[in-house]
Amino acid sequence: MPYMNIKDKIRRWEREVKSRFIGHEQSIHIMILNHLHSRSTTLIRAPHGLGKSTLMLLVLKGICGDDFVVVSGASEVKRGEVVGRLHIPSLEKEGVERVLWAAFVKSRGKALDEVNRLNPYTTANIHHLMQFGEVWAYGKKAKVSDYLLVANENPIDATSFIHPQPFYDRFDICIFLRSLTLSEKFQLQELLDKYEGNIVDSMPQILTFEDLEEARRQVSEIELDSDKMGIINLIVRDLQACIRDKENSEVKPPALCEGCHFTRDICSKIKEPLSERATVALTNLVKATEWLDGECKIDDILQMAFWILPHRLSLVKTKNIPTDIREILEMERVKMADRDARRQWAILNELTKKFNYSIYKLAREAAVEDVVFAEELIKMEDKWIREGLLRRDETLSSQMGWKNLRYKDVIF
Repeated sequence: MPYMNIKDKIRRWEREVKSRFIGHEQSIHIMILNHLHSRSTTLIRAPHGLGKSTLMLLVLKGICGDDFVVVSGASEVKRGEVVGRLHIPSLEKEGVERVLWAAFVKSRGKALDEVNRLNPYTTANIHHLMQFGEVWAYGKKAKVSDYLLVANENPIDATSFIHPQPFYDRFDICIFLRSLTLSEKFQLQELLDKYEGNIVDSMPQILTFEDLEEARRQVSEIELDSDKMGIINLIVRDLQACIRDKENSEVKPPALCEGCHFTRDICSKIKEPLSERATVALTNLVKATEWLDGECKIDDILQMAFWILPHRLSLVKTKNIPTDIREILEMERVKMADRDARRQWAILNELTKKFNYSIYKLAREAAVEDVVFAEELIKMEDKWIREGLLRRDETLSSQMGWKNLRYKDVIF
């Protein structure tokens, strides 16, 4: 199939969804981009009645037609519906345990409606499927073929179960839906009249799953340049780093931050750091953007980071999650501009090649304001001390009173 034809189909898939779902154009674009890698997963969050299920079904119908499976937390979900059940005749007649794998396991299009209402046992099975690409039942294992999975939930629903954070971490991105403005309500009414109330049923299948696999193959072959990979890794690391090792400490911010030099830095706002899946998710989005949109700038990467964070970050103080995340990303934007002004990474690169005491003093001054830069410099300081190029009392650790902090003690 011609290269551009696949892109045209992907773009049409997006247009057809947008033509049936009012508002949220940027969110829909991110959803489409997100599904351009294998075993993709999207989580939609919103209060009841804002179109979570509608958007989920529109996206799936564009690829799978009616050939997808919905598991709903609003109903009593049994093990056999999600994973599989025993074939009783085989057990009775032959004494053989044969598993009939559930349609949810075998389907390429998977949907989870009202995830917050799924019982913990069902969630555990789905978690295992997303994590390992396999399911187990009655001692038998089945590999799960490539798929796209879209889920939705209302976290403030009174009937919600509390699911573990690692489960949500398996979702690549999180989309928030808002209520419609006055003018958008009129647009919705026009849509309902146009499709006689059957907006979802009107959605055509635009691609086959084989088409999607070809698009995913082409996206996987995109190679990002070192600058983009550097930005991706730096964003994630800035949201992980803690000079006091919060990852392994039983004391968490804000108590952990008392007396710390970096109390006004981004790290002080984050209670639990990101996992490395955030790096993978953001990398996939950047690759898909370069493939479909033709380019992805540094500002685009910062904007796309918004979609990988809400369901992964645990903040010290939370007022409004989307607003809180945007404030943190704005701090990150300022921080990156400051690093560029200081030429921090160029300085570090020079020190990597050869130790120079004058350049080292510039690096040490910058590290006082930057925990990620500081941990990289601390790692190099230990090497220079062993080589006799630097005295212990001259190091950044000694200057800042971090006497017990060495490279081996800092999480990387």
